[in-house]
Amino acid sequence: MKTEELTTIEHLSNFLEGTQAVAFTISSDKEKRYRWLQRELVRFDYLSLNKPDKGIVIRYLLKVTGYSRQQLTSVSSTS
Repeated sequence: MKTEELTTIEHLSNFLEGTQAVAFTISSDKEKRYRWLQRELVRFDYLSLNKPDKGIVIRYLLKVTGYSRQQLTSVSSTS
């Protein structure tokens, strides 16, 4: 599965509920990682989501990137 196939909040929720182990490769280049995170936030229109849906997007980003919540917050504030 490619992350581009996850196009709705419902898709993200179903993905997060899955029990199958998934391995992801995120670029070791910090700028590429930041750009990918920004694209994902824009793709899901994060700023206009309600609080529960924002939580789903955050959980997805945490799972895919391997970042901690604190790292993710730090990254999003520098982008």
